[in-house]
Amino acid sequence: MLKKSTLREIRHSLGRYVAILAIVALGVGFFSGLKVTRESMVSTADEFLSTHKLYDYELASSLGYDKDSVASVAKADGVRTAEGSISKDIIVTSNDKAERVFKALSITKKTNLLKLSSGRMPKADNECVVDSRFFKKSVIGDYVTLSGSNTSDDKSAFKYKKYKITGLVTSPLYLNYERGTSNLGSGSIKAFFYINKGGFDLDYYTEIYVLLDNDSVIYSDAYKDAIKNAKPAMKTAAAAATAQRRSDIIDTAKSKLAKEKSKYNKSYDKYVSSKESTYAKLSSALTKIENGKAQIRANKASLSRNYKTLTQSKSKINAGLKTVSEKQAQLEANRQYMTDAEYQAAKAQLNQQESSLKAQLKKVESGLTQVKNGEKKLAASAATLKASRAEYNSGKATADSKFAKAKAQLDKGRKALDKAENKIEKISKGKSYALTRSINIGYVSFENDSQIVDGVAKVFPLFFFLVAALVCMTTMTRMIDEERTQIGVFKALGYSNRSVLGKYMFYSGSAAIIGAVSGFFIGCYLFPEVIWKAYGMMYNFSGTINYTVNWILFAVSMLVAILCSMGATWLSCSSDFTVAPAQLIRPKSPKSGKRILLERIGFLWNRIGFLYKVSLRNIFCYKKRFFMMVLGISGCTALLIAGFGINDTVKNIAVFQYSEIMKYDYSVTFDENMTAAKQADFKAYTKDDANSIYFVNESSVDLDTGSKTSAVSLITSDGRGFGDFVDLHDGSTSIRYPSKGKAVVCRKLHKQYGVDVGDKVTLKQGNKNITVTVSAICENFVNNYVYINDETYEEGFGRAPAQKTAYVSVAAPENDSTVAGSGASNSAVHASAAHCDDYKYAGGTNINQDMQNRVDNMMSSLNAVIILVILSAGALAFIVLYNLTNINITERIREIATIEVLGFYPREISSYVYRENFFLTGISALVGIPLGKWLLDFVISQINVDLVYFDVRITTLSYIYSVLLTFVFAIIVAAVMYKKLTNISMTESLKSIE
Repeated sequence: MLKKSTLREIRHSLGRYVAILAIVALGVGFFSGLKVTRESMVSTADEFLSTHKLYDYELASSLGYDKDSVASVAKADGVRTAEGSISKDIIVTSNDKAERVFKALSITKKTNLLKLSSGRMPKADNECVVDSRFFKKSVIGDYVTLSGSNTSDDKSAFKYKKYKITGLVTSPLYLNYERGTSNLGSGSIKAFFYINKGGFDLDYYTEIYVLLDNDSVIYSDAYKDAIKNAKPAMKTAAAAATAQRRSDIIDTAKSKLAKEKSKYNKSYDKYVSSKESTYAKLSSALTKIENGKAQIRANKASLSRNYKTLTQSKSKINAGLKTVSEKQAQLEANRQYMTDAEYQAAKAQLNQQESSLKAQLKKVESGLTQVKNGEKKLAASAATLKASRAEYNSGKATADSKFAKAKAQLDKGRKALDKAENKIEKISKGKSYALTRSINIGYVSFENDSQIVDGVAKVFPLFFFLVAALVCMTTMTRMIDEERTQIGVFKALGYSNRSVLGKYMFYSGSAAIIGAVSGFFIGCYLFPEVIWKAYGMMYNFSGTINYTVNWILFAVSMLVAILCSMGATWLSCSSDFTVAPAQLIRPKSPKSGKRILLERIGFLWNRIGFLYKVSLRNIFCYKKRFFMMVLGISGCTALLIAGFGINDTVKNIAVFQYSEIMKYDYSVTFDENMTAAKQADFKAYTKDDANSIYFVNESSVDLDTGSKTSAVSLITSDGRGFGDFVDLHDGSTSIRYPSKGKAVVCRKLHKQYGVDVGDKVTLKQGNKNITVTVSAICENFVNNYVYINDETYEEGFGRAPAQKTAYVSVAAPENDSTVAGSGASNSAVHASAAHCDDYKYAGGTNINQDMQNRVDNMMSSLNAVIILVILSAGALAFIVLYNLTNINITERIREIATIEVLGFYPREISSYVYRENFFLTGISALVGIPLGKWLLDFVISQINVDLVYFDVRITTLSYIYSVLLTFVFAIIVAAVMYKKLTNISMTESLKSIE
């Protein structure tokens, strides 16, 4: 009979039964759904990263690595796999001809395996696969082309000028949309592409990726411990590989230098030999020319003497011939005085003399002719010698020029060899780095985002359960009161207390169990699915999430649900089972009427209409119903306020940090201490794009409060002008830079470690430490900072602070879109930072706008959680309002039927009933406002994200939205219940219960 009665009761009060079931399902679903979401997210990411073998350590070196380096790392303790990889930032152009900065990486086979989305993997060295987030499938077959604006060094790293796209991939190195920064182009990397190692024209690896012999789940304590324990070995391996690489570089360089020296020596010997031979020939030629000149001079002298002698002889002969001629004439004149014999004898003698003289003259004439011929020959020889001398001079000039150039070239080669030798001697030891996944933006962001979900799951479900327990208790209390007579009848018929109690325990328990089971499995599916879809905008490495069923969580959820429902039922029924059946069968005596406080205020009460007086008396006289309604609805309003408040609190922390506190545009870290001279040099280097620069010491120290220790960023400065770059304040109160022995700490350290003004804290760096007094607590939202002055640092650590960080503000051009801290455009800031990256001492830049965008995007991932909270709170509000309104109508059926008999119209009846509900909703909403503020404070205190501080903020608009939504749900419930209200039968309802 009890079983039939129980089932009949469920059928007849299905709305109440379903309300219990729904509110338990909602509470369990919300609790279990949020609780398993992080577990499911981590499981999905762990499966992806394990399958695609994301590195555990990335070893980097300023010298690069070679195959021997990789082999030596692979032999290190705890290493499962080590693989060399090449990566290079490069400016590329694609079909739209726009220039963008891409990250080029070599395809690895053991670590960081790619997930092919479309197409195929590259086969040839001039093929590539590209970023599936940036590119669409239609680009397959197109080309990624290296831009001509790249430097020769950048272009020389690649074997080809363009690479054919064969497919789209997802890389475990890039879990979210962020692709990193670069000192090229705009400073932001837009996408990545992978090529075979042969596609690079480099003989070294830029990094080594290491997988440890460890299979722990990502983000778990076991994984973090394994990474921490492997750190020393990885540092040692990186340093050893770097040292080996340096040794190989030196050996290779020395070998090349020896070859070049050998070539130089051969060239020098050839130069000396050729020079000696050439100048010997020139010297011999010159000797011959000089000898020829001497011979010509001697011959000229000889000819001159001969000419003179011949000329004299000729004169004498001519004189002799004249004398002979005169004697012949005299002979002819004296012939008459001579005998023939004398005449003939004399004439013969004179003829003989004449013939002799003529013969001599002929010889002289012949000699003169020979002299003239000799002079011509000498003139020809002189011309030849002159030509030979000109040829000699030309040859010597050519030889001088040739050997001068050869000497200069040899000297240049000698200097180059000396320079190379000095360069080899000065090859740095190199810097090695053992980097964990903590430098991977996507990996870290995913952990932080999943932790935010976990933080929300710590508080909200508990509040849901409290409201659900309250509603269950209210529902079952009202049900027991309604069925008081039936309980008395069952007891009078001989049913035991246990049997009768079992009926109601089954009623509430079955609803709770069905609700808990359905809520658990729906929540474990729905919440991870919805949140993962929302996170898919940031993380696209997996289209589906791994659904996890936590059976311990299931058991806890079932236990809590049963306690909330059946426990509330037992508390409601227990008092009735101590009463005799005859007394239970009779209705309870109505409570004596009481005046409410408002009735005692005559001037006000007398001005209130009759129906409003009835409503007010019903509201305040039935205190149990009043408090149940107020607590239930105010709880829903509080949940809505907390949901909107989380959004207000987290969405603008990046703006607060990088606009209100950090006023500079970017910071530059240097490899060396920036002395006054180097600072002046850097300012001169950046004079065209930097508006102002401030140098500080920024280092990592441990903050010891006495009970806890935390790693913090220590900023050291003399304080002069510091406020122009970093605004230290607490609310609207400005904070002065700390003096000697003082420190300013950020609010998260104050909240998390209890550090307060006047407390003494110790800053530890290596084996040195400083004890300082906290002078102020400053606002800060990203990272944990402690500020001290130079004197405090130098006195405590025993050395002057090395100024290896500069804060830079960029000049803001007129009519420019301002987005950065100083007012400069984002492109101007990136261009300036890229310029600074090329400075000789610069180690890297950190742009505030990029950090702001990164934090903004990380916080925006919370939107899905906030929407779920608001929707769940709305659903809870609807169920609570529906259930309480249903109870209110059910227990007042006779009253409502009475006013129907009195002639009230349906609209008047609904106004009569709902007026009370809206009054109670208004009161509940007002109570829910401070309750929601308290809940928000508690929720934010439970959301603990590394290096991020949340300052609780809630806007007036959020309060308004929360209150309005509460009334909206009340109106919807009123509309749903209107039919039930108007369908109440006057005759049935007015029957006597006796």
